[in-house]
Amino acid sequence: MNMTPESTTTNRLTSLNAGVCTRLDEGESREWLLADGMGGYASGTISGAPTRRYHGLLFDAFSPPTDRRLLLHSVHERVTIDGMRHELDVNRWADGTIAPEGHRLLTSFELDGRTPLWTWCVDGVEITRRFALDRGVLEVEWTISGTRKVDFECVVLVSQRGHHQLITGEQSPPSVELCHDRAHILWPSTEGADLHVGFDGTGELIGDWWKGFLLTEETARGFPDLDDAFAACSFKTDTTHTRTIRMHAGRDGDRVQARPDLLEKARQDDATCLKRAGATSSSALHQRLVIAADQFMVERHDTNGHVGRTIIAGYPWFTDWGRDTMISLPGLALETGCLTEATEILRTFARVEHDGLLPNVFDESGRASMDNTVDAPLLFIEAIARWHAMSGDDAVLAELWPKIDSILTHYQTGTAYGIGLDPKDGLIHAGEQGLQLTWMDAKVGNRVITPRIGKPVEINALWFRALKRAAVLAQHLGHDHAEFESQAKATRKGFQRFLNPKTKCLFDVLDGPTGDDASIRPNQLFAIAEAPDLISLESAGDALAVVTRELLVPMGMRTLDRNDPGFKGRYEGGPEERDGAYHEGTAWPWLLGPYIAAQRAVGGLQDEEFKKTVDTVLQQAEEHLGVAGMGSVSEILDALAPNTPRGCIAQAWSVAGLLEIIGTRTTKDTPS
Repeated sequence: MNMTPESTTTNRLTSLNAGVCTRLDEGESREWLLADGMGGYASGTISGAPTRRYHGLLFDAFSPPTDRRLLLHSVHERVTIDGMRHELDVNRWADGTIAPEGHRLLTSFELDGRTPLWTWCVDGVEITRRFALDRGVLEVEWTISGTRKVDFECVVLVSQRGHHQLITGEQSPPSVELCHDRAHILWPSTEGADLHVGFDGTGELIGDWWKGFLLTEETARGFPDLDDAFAACSFKTDTTHTRTIRMHAGRDGDRVQARPDLLEKARQDDATCLKRAGATSSSALHQRLVIAADQFMVERHDTNGHVGRTIIAGYPWFTDWGRDTMISLPGLALETGCLTEATEILRTFARVEHDGLLPNVFDESGRASMDNTVDAPLLFIEAIARWHAMSGDDAVLAELWPKIDSILTHYQTGTAYGIGLDPKDGLIHAGEQGLQLTWMDAKVGNRVITPRIGKPVEINALWFRALKRAAVLAQHLGHDHAEFESQAKATRKGFQRFLNPKTKCLFDVLDGPTGDDASIRPNQLFAIAEAPDLISLESAGDALAVVTRELLVPMGMRTLDRNDPGFKGRYEGGPEERDGAYHEGTAWPWLLGPYIAAQRAVGGLQDEEFKKTVDTVLQQAEEHLGVAGMGSVSEILDALAPNTPRGCIAQAWSVAGLLEIIGTRTTKDTPS
């Protein structure tokens, strides 16, 4: 199997045996993901049956990292041994039938580093399949054991649709140019979307639509759930001469024809990641998270042709978000030794700062389409401070300083969306009707689920932290820092208003349209983590006890107390039901990072309760890596047991939070 010593360690957490693989429900509940470094990806279920519109073997980013389109839908293998044909694929069809049922022959699945590996046993013959993906080109490799005569055939299904869309066979089909061991698929009226396929074997034209793939996850989410794909060609391989069969596919015809060894590149990339992070001899969990982190950091190509770096918020459907990027950067980049990448990510977002704001999200056209985020600019300052503490790069810090100054100035004098400083208490207020500015940003139609207009607790904790960081950085650069220190002092004094003696924790929002919001939410963790500088250790300890009792669940923090009338325990149903539960109970793994930071502030690194909590979280993380998105960490979980994973199968800040927790065991204190 050609595994490196490191990959053998990481595989332990992401290996499934026949008892799991041969059960279709188990196989469909677990998914795999490969990212190509430019926003493109491949993804599917362990069983092979697609259950989402986001399942396919090549989603290529036409405007990296956005405008992602499905080009290669799937491959369907058939082997004939002693005159009997066996099909290895699995499909659910519109009429409810399941055919073929190749999962019954599947004996194991594992992630070999980042590479998904399937093993089937067919009449005593072992067949393995691996995928590798790099910069818009996919490699598939099959290996057939032994010397028995095996006839191998593979059907290649293609598509041409945006990754949020579905396709029907009613549209015009592509033309297929076939030349022995190569195929060129050309779709009408889609310039630049040609797909090149090269394979070991002899090709044969098919040219037929396969209609009615039933996508059960789309059904459950209340969306259209039928997809079609075009069977462009098949190829057959004479296995008497080769027991290893390879196929490449991508828009770059020259690279496909060159047939690069992308599996070897994946092994080298894994080894590089582990070495750079200092994880070559660390725990299996640490190694697996380091490899997972690498898949989120991708190129960003702007309209001027500049190539920068960014972070995909979550696979398969998110792009890069300002807030998510700044929360994720310390864990994904700094904890893994990717200082160069971190520098370029900060520069990417610095270029689009304006009026003290950063883009909330880049849309699928690649445009910074919204800047309605009050926390991203403050998190940007925190990310710069932590990056500089590790890099010591004064030249780039000086380059970024005007952006820090602009953010703090605009927050003091006032900027868009009602963001500004209240001079009476030194606190930041934000919000307008119909807008969502904090990370609790769900919206159904024109209704904002958690508007949080007023003075949100975490925003003011982040404001206080940004002022402290700015004072240190200004002094380092030789700038006046007295104003930042003075404002931080005023904010600390005003922040005491958040202390709620009735609940013994912190108000979630002050001075809202209907007064102060006493809802028990995890946002106060950011303030607790600033103890004793922002609030006393006694107040922090009381608040942490409440949060632990009411909000902590395995692998996440609830977003609302169970006893609140608005609490939603399950993230299920159509879009309105799900969005209504998104921050009204639904648990989030990324909040474990702030939770551990709060535990550390209250008890310290040597506190036995702190150590016990860290060990418990990391043990739960080990178990989580073998469910939902294999080898990565989910976006959300149900608020009630069994806390089923939901949302994106791989979320950047979820992975980042766990890497930071691991880092608490070895790293020094963050800058103060």
